[in-house]
Amino acid sequence: MRSICYRFPDPRQFEQMIGSAGDSELELGLPSGESVEDGEWVLAIFDVGPERRATSAAARASIGPEGPLLAFEPRDWRRLADFAAIEAFHRPSSRPPARASQPDIELPPSLPRSWPPRAGEGAQILVVDDDPDIRDVVSAMLEAVGLVVTTRTSAEEALETVQREHFDLLVLDWNLPKMTGIELCRMIRRDLNVTLPVLFLTANASSQDMVEAFASGADDYVVKPFRAPELGARIFSLLRRTVVRGA
Repeated sequence: MRSICYRFPDPRQFEQMIGSAGDSELELGLPSGESVEDGEWVLAIFDVGPERRATSAAARASIGPEGPLLAFEPRDWRRLADFAAIEAFHRPSSRPPARASQPDIELPPSLPRSWPPRAGEGAQILVVDDDPDIRDVVSAMLEAVGLVVTTRTSAEEALETVQREHFDLLVLDWNLPKMTGIELCRMIRRDLNVTLPVLFLTANASSQDMVEAFASGADDYVVKPFRAPELGARIFSLLRRTVVRGA
């Protein structure tokens, strides 16, 4: 399998390109000077940012009315979107931030303009997802803004951990092996005497799924593929509300 390389000096360019495609349009045009044969499988390599961090995904070429395109599988596209989000978040564009310690992101008006908010610094976050790429991306993003992250790969492991340790927030996937995230959320709300905000981070995007998640006791819901600024703002909003209630 031959490779085709995409180069993005600015991580935000890569994030915008990945984010601009709809859920059913997981396709990219070819870099200048590249050519493919219809039906050919290639390895697309994405070289991103000044440090030239790279990721890759297999894609199938097609020749249509608009020219040659590379089509990606949904799972590979989600992984690319997660990589783009953390690169844009952790390595912002060349425009310098207001302070060196603050990533250059946009916060909604309801949150304080400092980043991270003081109420969230040092908070203990439990991330539960069976996908190692998601765990790595979310952990790196949250640790970069001063949070302490613990990860688990299953609801059963998470339940045991919550019973033994204190956490300020649970970031939870829906589709876990054996016990689902919904079942874990219900169990935490029903059986455990803990005050633990729960944010679902999941590919389940229908309105019915969201209703079921909130009915199970969830506090917030973010759909994959996510954007780092949105996820960060949602997490700090939950942490801030928890601090206010406990004051």
